[in-house]
Amino acid sequence: MSNMHRALAVVTMIAASGCQVDWGGGHIALENPAPPPAPADAEASLEPEQVPLPVEPLLYAVGLDRPGHARVTPLARLAGGDGALRLGEISIPATEDPSFRSRFDSAFLAPGTELDLLARGNRLGSVLLEGREDSSAVVCPSIAVGRALVVPNQDLPAIAFAVPRGQSGFASAARVPAASPTRSMTVAGPVLAERLIGGDRAFLARLQSLSPVTLSGDTLAGMAATWMIDDSLAVGPPGRDAVSLFFMARFEPTRGFIPIWEELRRYADGEAKEALEFVDWIQLGTHRLDILRQYDASSVRVAVSVTDPGEDRAISWVEPSGCAALDRLAGGS
Repeated sequence: MSNMHRALAVVTMIAASGCQVDWGGGHIALENPAPPPAPADAEASLEPEQVPLPVEPLLYAVGLDRPGHARVTPLARLAGGDGALRLGEISIPATEDPSFRSRFDSAFLAPGTELDLLARGNRLGSVLLEGREDSSAVVCPSIAVGRALVVPNQDLPAIAFAVPRGQSGFASAARVPAASPTRSMTVAGPVLAERLIGGDRAFLARLQSLSPVTLSGDTLAGMAATWMIDDSLAVGPPGRDAVSLFFMARFEPTRGFIPIWEELRRYADGEAKEALEFVDWIQLGTHRLDILRQYDASSVRVAVSVTDPGEDRAISWVEPSGCAALDRLAGGS
């Protein structure tokens, strides 16, 4: 091999290794253009970390817009484990974990999933999920469609609720007829409203919502009602010096209707609205869930009272703002 060939061979080897060389009085720096190989764990660290799925069973809201057809969305986590029952938030971390929605839907909204359908304190039947609708609500759970399987001649509400099959505590479904307000409710309502609101403006209160409601151990229905002064059951600010009253009352044969739960709001200028309307109640084991709509300045959210027998009622959980599950079910996702 000639001297020139040997020199070229040396330069080629050095270039491959990326070194500096002094040759014939000149200084040449040769670098390998290929980047250094990444460690095996560096590539794995570039993948976004997966957010864990809920481990608790879920409470679902169900829209029953026509016979046999159901639209279903997860509403809350049924947390607890210490004998108590607490509702927990469900959110979709789309930015932090793009895979979360598909994994969540596969776990909780998969076709073939069967849920216990609950309303009016009983199990009305089942919901069999068949597929998922597209959802434009980025941080909210998806909506699934399915079939409502209920006992014959069942009068279904527009909104019901559901839990995973077997979680409700009901061994079988029952036919539960719908109830209408009685004359005694319409007569007693204004008297209770004026007494609970008090003051010289109480007579201005107007009835906004009245629903019969079954209370534990009672043979006669109680009532849940909303009365207002300069306010309404709609999104938007209340009027000046508005008053909003929600109450639940039990009927006692010797005393008439006795209030057992009241939520009174008196609004000063600029104070946030919080008007309440009864939706339904469901039973999960020993736990009773009274479910309300809460109207504020910009949205309608679900509010829930979770109680056991003998406990006083109070709002214990409110749906996070931005999802409005019941509105999404009624008007599309």
